[in-house]
Amino acid sequence: MCACGWRLHAFTAALVLAAHLIKVLSCGEAGGPRARRYVGLYTGPYFDSSAPNNITAQLGTHAYLPCKVRQLSNKSVSWIRRRDAHILTVDRFTFIADERFQAFLVEATDTWTLQVKYVQARDAGVYECQVGTEPKMSHFVQLNVVVPKIEIVGESDLYVKAGSTVSLKCVITQALEEPAYIFWYHNDERVLNYDRSLVEIRMERLAPDTTVGNLIIYNPRREDSGNYSCSPSNLDSASVVLHVLSGEQPAAMQHGNSASRAGPALLLCALPAALRRAASVITLVVLIMLQCHDEDAPH
Repeated sequence: MCACGWRLHAFTAALVLAAHLIKVLSCGEAGGPRARRYVGLYTGPYFDSSAPNNITAQLGTHAYLPCKVRQLSNKSVSWIRRRDAHILTVDRFTFIADERFQAFLVEATDTWTLQVKYVQARDAGVYECQVGTEPKMSHFVQLNVVVPKIEIVGESDLYVKAGSTVSLKCVITQALEEPAYIFWYHNDERVLNYDRSLVEIRMERLAPDTTVGNLIIYNPRREDSGNYSCSPSNLDSASVVLHVLSGEQPAAMQHGNSASRAGPALLLCALPAALRRAASVITLVVLIMLQCHDEDAPH
């Protein structure tokens, strides 16, 4: 009886120990974080569906494509550009000459993020986050690139009279983010508004996707003529050619190309005085020649 009781006691203790070991392996002793990673239906890596798979970024800004992988263990994570099957990164290593691409891990959320700096229009498309299991596991993220529209209001050639006030308006629309600045350039030289009695630069956000920049030139002179361009941060530029006219000028010249549609009379008036005098002399000579021809003709 004693021997049987001893065996029964040992068997019971073994069962208790086995149950404890199973609990430690499945749930983790004292709720350890490493053990909790393997609780649930998955026994290996899996993608967390809470991560977004459609990312929109504005031209010139930085884009961040997330790939949240749970229970990764020692498996590697790669980012692949689908349009040309180019491997961009493997873990933290970059495998493309374009330094704008970089991957990093946010350990607190198990997220491998692909960073694309200074996004270009050609970066739009599908990117694949691939986990090095067998067979491979893939998660796809769509990158959309928004290209803002930039224009200077008015015609491409602007004619103004010397001494008047010129206002150039640069309008940026379809922009997700307001530009940090708008620089103005005159013949590739940056315009500075140190003296506000001569030049004034303004920038205003009119709507969630619209920003307007103003360049105001007071009392322009002939030397202020030339190419003017507005260049917002991280975006393309728009330009206009300013013509500052001195002396008496026809009203049509103040409205860009309207003088070209005003007819021969206005075009003749637009000619310099010397050319007008020459045209008058030529007209007089032609009239005299016609008169002489009429006199010499037989009656």
